[in-house]
Amino acid sequence: MERINQTLAQMMNRKEVREAYESIRRRTLEHPEVVAFLKAHPELDETAVEVGFTKLSEYAEQMDGKKLVEEQAVIPGHQPVLYVDLGQIAIRYEETVKHRQARRQKEMDRKFKSLFLPEEVREASFESFDWSDDARKIALRESMRFVSGMKTRQKVNGLYLHGSFGVGKTYLLAAIANELKVADIETILVHAPGFVSEAKRKIRTDSFDSFLTSFQHVPVLLIDDIGAEAISPWVRDELFGIILQYRMMHRLPTLYSSNFSGEELETHFSIDGSPQNKMKAQRLMQRISTTTTQIELKGENRRR
Repeated sequence: MERINQTLAQMMNRKEVREAYESIRRRTLEHPEVVAFLKAHPELDETAVEVGFTKLSEYAEQMDGKKLVEEQAVIPGHQPVLYVDLGQIAIRYEETVKHRQARRQKEMDRKFKSLFLPEEVREASFESFDWSDDARKIALRESMRFVSGMKTRQKVNGLYLHGSFGVGKTYLLAAIANELKVADIETILVHAPGFVSEAKRKIRTDSFDSFLTSFQHVPVLLIDDIGAEAISPWVRDELFGIILQYRMMHRLPTLYSSNFSGEELETHFSIDGSPQNKMKAQRLMQRISTTTTQIELKGENRRR
């Protein structure tokens, strides 16, 4: 130990080391927040400051005034806080507001899974939805009613939004999902054609059951552009049929958008129009119609 002390003493006698130490000491003790801290604690004498100098220096190296210098952070996203513990200078780390907001955003993003849809739907909101005519006002009002019901844990029907191409059906579904995300309600928003293609791929692997279960169990499922998928008896009965039957039985809301009215979607599901397929199409449509409020969206094509 004595040799170490001697070595340190010799190092401190070197001009460049002594100057570097004095520079650190001056920068630390002149740091405005260190000055404010010491002024707020007059009980800290010179000895306490000397003993706690490394803590003061650790603080000063990471902080530009009251703002954390991210590149200097000892713990990413956490800023140092000086305090007095049993008469000694101490330091702890607290999460920054910026880091907490980013972490919260990631947590919310995990609540909103958007599959097979363009990234811009993540920015959709009720505020920017065009409600310039009565039909669109009704659609917006019912969408807000649905979100409000989910937030207050009421049992609410889903929505079936139908209308021509480009009138904002996908946008409104995404706005609903974003509102639910903020309320910590997990959702999955899928584009029906991509969803069906992925399901067909999964059926050839061992992961199909877990894939199917995730859509059965999610608190809110939103299916965009239903009716645009390539339909087959398997898609209708073993994919949509199984998912929607489970969700109906467990009163889990499902929302849809489609270019088809309910009657037109039933025709789509009947495939070849045979009596057997007509009956199965009617059965599937009953699961949709009895669990949703149907709303027609009108307007010009906004995607042109």
